[in-house]
Amino acid sequence: MYQAKIDGDNGVFKCPKVGKKNFGYELVNEYFVDNSGFGSDGEPAYTASEFLRQVKGGLYYGITNIGQFQVYVGEFKKLSRQEVKAIKAENGIVSSKKIKNNTRLTVYQNGDKIYRLHDTDIISYIGNKIILKNGGWDSRTTRARINEYLPLDIHVYRQNGVSYVSYKNEKIEFTDCMELQA
Repeated sequence: MYQAKIDGDNGVFKCPKVGKKNFGYELVNEYFVDNSGFGSDGEPAYTASEFLRQVKGGLYYGITNIGQFQVYVGEFKKLSRQEVKAIKAENGIVSSKKIKNNTRLTVYQNGDKIYRLHDTDIISYIGNKIILKNGGWDSRTTRARINEYLPLDIHVYRQNGVSYVSYKNEKIEFTDCMELQA
């Protein structure tokens, strides 16, 4: 996320795509902004100059969604350590940490574990189930991350343009939100 240094900081135009859920940050506002350069003042999507008038120094900005000619830019407040600790306790979170580029592991008090790549929970260990998701991103990186954190006897791969899971010596076509027994 990009932290605005001053009100109207035009560095926000370099903010990354972050999604709406960012651990340790609270979404306080979301702006609909033209990114084509052809918008006009007074239209539903803010022009660049209209958006800059909304930018507040000290807050954090990131793209939460992208359309063809517009983007949604989220305005976030960084939470204090006490607020983060309270959220973790309230949700039964033991730990939540970045483990690799754009990848986070969250461990819960009941032993469940969630591996998240960008905005997708790619692997969820819930009780004795393993839930696999690609969130529509059937990419080499997504498959590599899934494989990195799966048990050695389970493997996701692509063959002839179709993704499969090797599980208990079976070849199963990968489907988003598929459940396997741990």
